[in-house]
This record gives sequence, structure tokens and C-alpha cells, in this order.
Amino acid sequence: MAADRAVDFYRFDDALSDEVRVPQSSRLPRGQGLALQLGRLKDSGVNDVPLVSLAKRNNVAMALDCARTARDILGAASITDEFSPGRHMANLESVITYEGTHDIHGLIVGAEITRRAAFR
Repeated sequence: MAADRAVDFYRFDDALSDEVRVPQSSRLPRGQGLALQLGRLKDSGVNDVPLVSLAKRNNVAMALDCARTARDILGAASITDEFSPGRHMANLESVITYEGTHDIHGLIVGAEITRRAAFR
């Protein structure tokens, strides 16, 4: 929705839409591919907690980045009922900050990489 609206915006005589559409549209398949592969691994019996933590941490950060970009494009309209990236962004911020979830996922992934847990 924000990318469609970006067609109407110009910066230095260039439409903002191409600058927005390419990065935004490349993020979605990466996140979906990560979730799909994780599901396939789980179906095959591989269900490592660090993989799940890495996927959650990555996909929430990617979604938040997309929501922030949409909010920036829509400006004041991003907080209206017609467009909702502001609300979506606030929901994602709560996912990241809820009881330190983002940091906990980082600790889990770090413990797997270093083989030393930073927590007990």
C-alpha cells in the first residue's frame, strides 16, 4: 500500500516508488523462505532452538524495518485508520521489547555459536 502511494511522491525529480518497491519486495520472500525452510526442518525432525530464535529475531527485525519505511513514506497518514503501518510498527516494537525477547534470542544464538551460555 505504501509502495503504491510512493508513486505520487518525487524526490529530486525521481519517483520514490522504485527506491521503495525493490528493497521492500525483496524482504518478503526472504522472510517467507526462512520460515518455510524452518518448517521443513521441523517436519524432518530437526527442531533446534537456536534456529527458531534466529528466524524469529530476523523476521521481526525485517518486518519492523518494512513497517518503518512504510510509515516514513505515508507520513501523517500512517497513523490513520485508512493506513496502518504506524499501528503495525507499534505491535512489532512490543514483540521486540516484550520481556527482552530480541535480546534473549540473541543470547540463544550466541550460546550456540560460541558454545558458552551467557545465562543459566
